[in-house]
Amino acid sequence: MKQAVALYPWARSNYLTSKDGRLHIDGVDVNELIERYGSPLYVFSERQLRENAESILKHFRRVHRNTTVCFASKANANIAVLQVFKDAGLNIEINSGGEFHKAMVAGYPATDMVFNGVAKLDSELRKVIAAGIKAINVDSLSELQRILEIARELAQRANITLRIIPEIKGGAAAGWETGTSESKFGMTRSEQLQAIALINQHPRYLKMTGVHAHIGTQVTDISAYQREAAFLIAYFKEVTELLPYPLEHINLGGGFPKNYSSSEDNWSTVAEHYKSNYRTEIDFGILSRTLIAPISRALGESVEIIVEPGRSMVSDTGILLSRVEAQKERNQHTMYYLDAGYSVLFDAFIGWYFHMINASRADDTDTNLCKVVGPLCDSSDVFYDIEGEGYVKTLLRDQPELLEHKALLEKVLVHQPSMRELPTATQVGDVLALFDVGAYGLEMMNDYCGRLSAAAVMVDIQQDSRLIRRRAQEEDLLRYDVY
Repeated sequence: MKQAVALYPWARSNYLTSKDGRLHIDGVDVNELIERYGSPLYVFSERQLRENAESILKHFRRVHRNTTVCFASKANANIAVLQVFKDAGLNIEINSGGEFHKAMVAGYPATDMVFNGVAKLDSELRKVIAAGIKAINVDSLSELQRILEIARELAQRANITLRIIPEIKGGAAAGWETGTSESKFGMTRSEQLQAIALINQHPRYLKMTGVHAHIGTQVTDISAYQREAAFLIAYFKEVTELLPYPLEHINLGGGFPKNYSSSEDNWSTVAEHYKSNYRTEIDFGILSRTLIAPISRALGESVEIIVEPGRSMVSDTGILLSRVEAQKERNQHTMYYLDAGYSVLFDAFIGWYFHMINASRADDTDTNLCKVVGPLCDSSDVFYDIEGEGYVKTLLRDQPELLEHKALLEKVLVHQPSMRELPTATQVGDVLALFDVGAYGLEMMNDYCGRLSAAAVMVDIQQDSRLIRRRAQEEDLLRYDVY
């Protein structure tokens, strides 16, 4: 087995292709984008955004016409992205007053929004209740009590959905599991019974419109969705018996997975366990049959089904372009230094895998294994799981008897292979492209080490490009300082 995910095949028909050896996105040469807008640079495909929106609506509404798709804006709250999704027919899920503001600027009415969060502020609740938001997904009894007080103050009724803990494990990493009582999310069954009693006592100010659950993100186990459907069907019926009016909707959350490479064949050169988080057979068609259809059959067409996908709507719509600024030889391998590190793509910090090609030499077949790192003054600023590899080395050094379990330790602790495969001719000045960065990249970008945040552009369906986020300027580094 190699230490790197296979470079080829990487192309994606009618989206990521090559011409004259250079990477193109929707027919546009990315090297020309770098020359025009600078590096590093996020590039988004309007066509892919629309295709994802059309796909989920088509598949889910085919089995349940009364389905509402609320894009989880925490995955990418860029105004241009939000406007494309609005135009494509999506509603929106928000997680803060800031996301509420951005959604309003993007043109979404409050009646098209659902509000999640574990520690909503009074100021945020006051705004969304006054605006007549579609639903507040309530996470705790203390939050519900504050909502009641604010609704009284405003003399307005708040629409409430209670978030239940289904005790279903899911998610690619422990920090991405949200469906068990080991996480910080949701209410227990006994807490929800108390919440429903409070709602029934105050019908003038509180109306329970639905139930809500979310089991995690990048959930690649189809049985988790089967268990979620069964749980929510039973729970919906149970809650209905406790209310003097019918529930209007059932909110399934999101967490739907996406592939982080172009082909299953990419993973044929590494240990099987490396791909478990990054490859999946689950798509919107499978989810429509596994998750949406059973609920539709059990509860009927009149009940609205709400879903809150984030990653699955945007991850494959964006690439990150970064220029090679330096190279060294280390331990018989070349190490390439990019102008983008985890301050630009924060998920790299936790060892998440993003497929990478040389956009300047996209068709070169002569390749070598190498290391790729970022520019920050931080040893963790690398495109491999240095933390996981470090844990394994420390354990084997301190407890040599564990050597026979090295493969198991790597399976548990190391989340991606240690090397990259790139063209042998790769050199300083070349542009590398990281795929599937559309989720969370812009939202978690920062100016650590004084490295200015990257710009972002949209390639539209006419194969033109436009700036959708400007590059940070040195003056921006001072915007919060008082001196």
